[in-house]
Amino acid sequence: MKKKEAIEKMIKNSLKMNKPVIGVAVGSGLFAKQAIKGGADLLLALSAGRFRAAGIPSIGCMMPFSNSNDLVFDFASREILPKLKDKAVICGIHATDPNYTHEELIQKVKELGFSGVNNFPTIGLIDGQLREWLEESGLGYQREVEFMEKAVKANLFTIAFVFNEAQAREMTKVGVDVICAHFGWTRGGEKSGKVFSSINDCLEMAEKIFRAVDEISHQSSKMIYGGPINSPEDAYYFYKNSQTIGYIGGSSFERIPTELAISETTDKFKNYYKLKQENKHLKKELLKKRGFDEIVGQSLIMQDMYELINKVADKDVNVLIQGESGTGKELVAKALHFNSKRCLGPLIKVNCAALPPNLLESELFGHEKGAFTGAEKRRLGKFELANHGTLFLDEIGEMDIDLQAKVLRIIQQQEFERVGGEKTIYVDVRIVCATNVDIKQAVESNHFREDLYYRLNVVEIRTPPLRRHTEDIPLLCNRFLDEFKTKYQLEEKRLAPAVIAYLMECQWPGNVRELKHVLERAVILSDGKYIRREDLEVEDFNLSGQSNQRQPEEAVAQEINAEILTNSKEQLEKNYILEVLNDCQWNRTEAAKRMGISRRTLYNKILKYNLSLE
Repeated sequence: MKKKEAIEKMIKNSLKMNKPVIGVAVGSGLFAKQAIKGGADLLLALSAGRFRAAGIPSIGCMMPFSNSNDLVFDFASREILPKLKDKAVICGIHATDPNYTHEELIQKVKELGFSGVNNFPTIGLIDGQLREWLEESGLGYQREVEFMEKAVKANLFTIAFVFNEAQAREMTKVGVDVICAHFGWTRGGEKSGKVFSSINDCLEMAEKIFRAVDEISHQSSKMIYGGPINSPEDAYYFYKNSQTIGYIGGSSFERIPTELAISETTDKFKNYYKLKQENKHLKKELLKKRGFDEIVGQSLIMQDMYELINKVADKDVNVLIQGESGTGKELVAKALHFNSKRCLGPLIKVNCAALPPNLLESELFGHEKGAFTGAEKRRLGKFELANHGTLFLDEIGEMDIDLQAKVLRIIQQQEFERVGGEKTIYVDVRIVCATNVDIKQAVESNHFREDLYYRLNVVEIRTPPLRRHTEDIPLLCNRFLDEFKTKYQLEEKRLAPAVIAYLMECQWPGNVRELKHVLERAVILSDGKYIRREDLEVEDFNLSGQSNQRQPEEAVAQEINAEILTNSKEQLEKNYILEVLNDCQWNRTEAAKRMGISRRTLYNKILKYNLSLE
């Protein structure tokens, strides 16, 4: 017999390991052994379990076939207690039994070696006129409360089945250890009494019952039983969305009456939550990988940006991403989201330049039905949809100055009202913004609120223009060519070294987006396996004509480009070949294939440039 203190310790340890507490209602020694083998924490010896073992539906326990208490005492003392002496076995006691006083029942429970008691069969499963008669005759639920109070005083571990808030309060007042919300006979077999039709109905009722318990005391643990819950997925839904510490089942575990099935089913109920947590962790890791996989670049300036993203991602602060069009600001926002604690929440994007101010307000905050002409129904705004996730405000510099004040309020107070609404809505949202305009200059010219700027720009990330990391162009080209091959179902196409050298000499005012557009056009229109110089259509921008518009950092970029242009074509070719060889782990056949040259030509180039793995 496991004592009450040991059971309480066992429950605490199970919860520390993020495992639910599982109780199995059994009616035979065979089922009891298999339930323990599967990892059950508690065994409930109930008369219903004995009827199920005999092939009779659980409801048979409510019929006058036998004295319920004598039935449980008999099979438990012969089949369960002698074989499972160190396990927690709870005895189902029929408290209105006229053959025993409550004191006699408790004495019998102790003599046989049970660890505790449970009120079953319970009057709570009876409805209608019979229930009214029993209550009026003093044989109602109050008798079960009185019995459980005496069991508590006798230091037995107690589990009380309750069906509503009033019963929960009464059982909590007498100090019961576990309050178990009973949802009626398990769906799937014969049933009687009230059975809730859906999981959500049960969840709503459980929360009412658990709140009633908390009104009296926070000492009692909470569990659930029966109703439509007959799978690990159903039980996990309750672990995730309610206060329950676990599940007690009978028919759920015995519906396929074989030793293996009972053991495996109990094991699934016991470990489903743990597996869910492991899967959630794995999903987070995959999302992190996804966040960075879309950003391409191994240059020093890109590595610096990756490091900054890693430092900021899991810190719940607002981030402002600044950079020219086509530099991948949205990809940085995705990397921030998928590497944050909010990665399992939504990532919602809004382009602030795509809508006029009045429509953008409705887009951000939502509106009520009839708020304006055309508002035929309520619509949730992006802030509401992004709750517990990330809201990405692209082109934030284009937002109307009046609308900026409302956005500032949400950031400061995490609350707002829908357009045309009066109800205050509270949200928990991380904001990531992006812009290709100089926000500081917009603040100085009174086109952007200074207080909003400092709220949004807790951390600033700058996406570098492509002309500042041209060494990443070969990697970008390989990524895009693989993407187009799949997208258009074409044969593999590669760039000759001379083409790579040419692409690295271009200024790319449209940045990575422009490079991708040029390559996509060349892939579609070129003939053969190789893309040559004549297949490319790159706009010839007059660099001197743009010099007046350059920012100081772009002047530095121009100096870097001048240095690159002074390099010989051979040096560019050498760098490119070494890059591809390293990318292919020095597999010369694969590297030659990627560059569109023969293996012998590649071998000659390696000798010419004195290349080595080191």
